[in-house]
Amino acid sequence: MSVLFGRQGYGDLTGAVAELCTRGACAREHLRNEDITNLRLSLPDDVNPDSGLVRFRVIRKGEARPVIDRSADVRLTRQSDGCGSGAYGRGLAFTKDKGLTTKIPKSLQIAWGKQVREQAAAMPTRRLSPFR
Repeated sequence: MSVLFGRQGYGDLTGAVAELCTRGACAREHLRNEDITNLRLSLPDDVNPDSGLVRFRVIRKGEARPVIDRSADVRLTRQSDGCGSGAYGRGLAFTKDKGLTTKIPKSLQIAWGKQVREQAAAMPTRRLSPFR
């Protein structure tokens, strides 16, 4: 399960803690200085796919109360790996104007892809010697 978090409208959230929880499991990460964050939560193979509460929270660094605390009832979908196996999961999005939703806005998908490509291009490349 993952949530694409479009941070526009929330000011600087660098260092804040984002939390994604469902079905007794949580993922937490400190936010970096970026426009969109993709927070991922691994679920066990035997997870119940029926509708269940998903909670997304963001707490600014040094604060106790969350700046974002939203929940949605979400049914998981089975995604195949193409080799006879797979897992249950669901892609979500959170934006200030749409809230927490299973309908990921196309504009957010495009912006995420652009951000990932820009980050990859900015990373130094290492050439491995074929004689190692």
